Amino acid sequence: MPILPPVERLKEEFGLAEGARLLVGLSGGPDSLAVTHALRAAGFALRPVHFDHQLRPESSEEQQRVATLAADMGLDLVTGRGPVAAHAEVEQLSIEEAARILRYRFLFTEAAGRGADAVVVAHNADDQAETVLMHLLRGAGLDGLSGMAPRSLPNPWSDSIPLVRPLLYTSRDAIEAYCQAHDLQPIQDPSNEDVGFFRNRLRHELLPLLADYNPQAKAHLAQSARILAADQDLLEALTDTAWSQVLLARDMNYLQFDRLALRDQPLALQGRLLRRAHAVLRPASREGSDFAAVERALDLLDQAFSAPQDWLDNLFILSEGAAFWVADWQAELPRPWPQAPKDALAFEVPGALDLGGWQLTATEVPAEAAGLDNPDAFQAWLDADLAGAELLVRRRQPGDRFQPLGLDGSQKLADVFINEKQPQRARDAWPLVCKGQDILWVPGFRSAHAYRLRPDSRQALHLRLQQASANRVE
Repeated sequence: MPILPPVERLKEEFGLAEGARLLVGLSGGPDSLAVTHALRAAGFALRPVHFDHQLRPESSEEQQRVATLAADMGLDLVTGRGPVAAHAEVEQLSIEEAARILRYRFLFTEAAGRGADAVVVAHNADDQAETVLMHLLRGAGLDGLSGMAPRSLPNPWSDSIPLVRPLLYTSRDAIEAYCQAHDLQPIQDPSNEDVGFFRNRLRHELLPLLADYNPQAKAHLAQSARILAADQDLLEALTDTAWSQVLLARDMNYLQFDRLALRDQPLALQGRLLRRAHAVLRPASREGSDFAAVERALDLLDQAFSAPQDWLDNLFILSEGAAFWVADWQAELPRPWPQAPKDALAFEVPGALDLGGWQLTATEVPAEAAGLDNPDAFQAWLDADLAGAELLVRRRQPGDRFQPLGLDGSQKLADVFINEKQPQRARDAWPLVCKGQDILWVPGFRSAHAYRLRPDSRQALHLRLQQASANRVE
């Protein structure tokens, strides 16, 4: 009785072509033993791997028994071990989660070192039903309700080695029958009976109860996962397209999005894009489908400016004008705006000043040649005689006040920045063009009313701030 899908499906759906070198997780239980035996019989090149979680005194002895099972199939077992309980305590994880992380980390490290084409695990249709039910009870969208994929690439452990589950459509009953038919003697793990673990409670208590309502409950849950997985594939393709449209920049510690382009995506895609952002920056985490976290990020998309807000897994989210950031708290985000150095710089007219990728220029022209109709906030026209030839470029200082052109009375510079919705990160080092202590011009915003051009002005001072690359047109 076959338990593997037909050869063509193994190749097309699972990516297991003839001759593939497979690293197989072999716990010694019925599922892993059966898939190892079946893949061996199908002619695949196998390397079984066993990971000792060190949770039970007899685990070392069991590892030796697993090595014997592998040898009976003509295979050499690769072994590893890790202190799961200690890892769970340090990282504040459940024992189940800590075991999963250390086990998969070891599997993929071995796979990479041995040049394996795929890592194979033995999840079956019953496991799929349990997974879907777990996600349903915890609250999940399509990602969670579609369960485990037959082939995952990229996955939390590798961008190049797929995680494959050839038994995902095979029931546990069929697997146990296969073991009996081939006289396989699996090792029974007593921890699988411990209802202190959430999955075991579902397996031994809830699913039997559901079977009273519908004897096919497990099969129908697994079937629903397959149906939803097909819808998931379509949405994933749409997400790929949207991702390329909204992502502006990425680094190992941050992602920068076009805020409006992200906000204008259909709601379903907005959520998927945010979950993908989390997965990209925290590939080993399982919190990406957290509904409340996604909702907080969606709410922030509607705000043009915000303070950084804690999000998930030591990541923060930030709205900053046209940009929306998802970043690690330790990330140094780019500053796509001019910034003045810590010490003030003298600036003579006419002249030019380099401000780290931005260039400030000052020229004098007859007043009648001034561009009075000026839509560009990064250039200003002032009375040259009032401004003088000795200017200063500096950062803001406590108590700075400024009277913007056309307004009555002065304002605190801090209030000007707030009213103009200046990003918080840009304020402290924003360049100010000054005469002594007087602020003549706040680039990007307004020039000073007291230094404006008047009908009797003779000479105009033209100030312009632009990115240095914009000057290299020739």
